[in-house]
Amino acid sequence: MNNMIRRLGNAYRVASARLGHRFQPLSGGQFGWLARREIRLGAQVLPFAYRIASEGDQGAMEQVFFNQDYRVDQWRQGRGLRKYYDAHAGERRMLIVDAGANIGAASVYFSAMYPHSRIVAIEPEKNNAALARRNFEKRDIELIEAALGPEVGRMYLQDPGLSDWGFRVGTQGDYEVDVMTLEQILATRSDSVPFILKVDIEGGENDLFSRDCDWLASFPLTIIETHDWMLPGIASSKNFYRQVCRFDMDILQKGENTFCFNNKLLRDWY
Repeated sequence: MNNMIRRLGNAYRVASARLGHRFQPLSGGQFGWLARREIRLGAQVLPFAYRIASEGDQGAMEQVFFNQDYRVDQWRQGRGLRKYYDAHAGERRMLIVDAGANIGAASVYFSAMYPHSRIVAIEPEKNNAALARRNFEKRDIELIEAALGPEVGRMYLQDPGLSDWGFRVGTQGDYEVDVMTLEQILATRSDSVPFILKVDIEGGENDLFSRDCDWLASFPLTIIETHDWMLPGIASSKNFYRQVCRFDMDILQKGENTFCFNNKLLRDWY
């Protein structure tokens, strides 16, 4: 019965999200029609634009806003994370890195949940990045049009045909994109306190975590979607688990995402 109620509730939220939109074409018409939805999170109303014909855009909204895939207060560790935020946010802004930002749903969600944060959103695909910029208007979110990797360089954007949330980078592809590192981000934002790292880079975690990732120790929470299901036979999550197990972490699973709570930073707040 509880599962049925949950499914009906999810279906209702998704259906209501697809009704009553204000439609408008994006400049130049290259993206088709946009729908603008006012998302309610508690007392906040968040205007959010997405492409009506995009399965990926609608899926991202459903996961982030309606299912609240990044909500963590159901866990003791998540409530400790909130206490950590409340204790530190008055001193300096909290740094949230959204790697694989897509059209910005996770970044907008984090900015609403943790308003005294500095959010860096990283997205390599140019059309997703353009729509993310639109969704970031009047928010303290910095968009970097690039991919995240183990070293600075250039890669190629690839479209495997999985809608607008399935782009990845590789040694061949449609066009070149910049690649930046977590070390760069942290070094140039040392005035902020590392807080949340979210990684959803469509299998790129295989390369990102192929070297020692000491920066994992800086973040109280790391969230990752791994993609072994999508890329069978290459163990694309192996490097991530090898790296995260170097540290004292509580590792919890919710839906597609793995949540790694840094006990060294959070234990006193549980």
